[in-house]
Amino acid sequence: MEKARGSQSANGDAARPVSLLLVEDDAMVRGWVQLCLRGTEFRLAAVASSAAEALELAQRRKLDLYLIDYHLPDRVGTELVRDLRQAGSTAPALLMTANSERGFNETVRDAGAQGTVLKTGSREELLKAMRNLKEGDRPFDSRHPKRLPGRAALSPREREVLRLVALGRTNREISVALGVGDETVKTLLGRAFVKLGARRRAQAVAAAHERGLL
Repeated sequence: MEKARGSQSANGDAARPVSLLLVEDDAMVRGWVQLCLRGTEFRLAAVASSAAEALELAQRRKLDLYLIDYHLPDRVGTELVRDLRQAGSTAPALLMTANSERGFNETVRDAGAQGTVLKTGSREELLKAMRNLKEGDRPFDSRHPKRLPGRAALSPREREVLRLVALGRTNREISVALGVGDETVKTLLGRAFVKLGARRRAQAVAAAHERGLL
């Protein structure tokens, strides 16, 4: 706690609080983040539990920073970041995930976000990442292993589809989560199958994990 107070005194004297939109559907995680922000320069301006709600709030409020969970009920976090960028928002985005994943930093960077942080980290780690982001740095958590080099690359959208396949989602559920048509999902899966030399969904997921593409 003393360490956190010291960080605040060194970084928390800005003229205006940093307004934050937290996008997280887990009430326990939302409560933890709120506790982390107490007494800091960050002000929790709004909380959203879905991507749709976050987009609506972002259009109505002036925000300085986004803290976004990767696994949202209606969309993955990287898709939300892309939507925010298309809507004209330039506020930096920090994506949270519960576990380290190979290639996660690259996927997040490709989507237009500026950093990653693990939910299993400490309060100090979260605040440090947010402060670095506010200062213009790119705090990508090094605990996410890099993609293996020299492999056939999947596009970000193909990776998102395969990631949802790995979670057991049907094509229809994937189309709803990503906001695309059923035929688009089939096309993306077909392209991924060709790149991975796979014929079945499970085979494609296994090959992508083996090559560090997910």
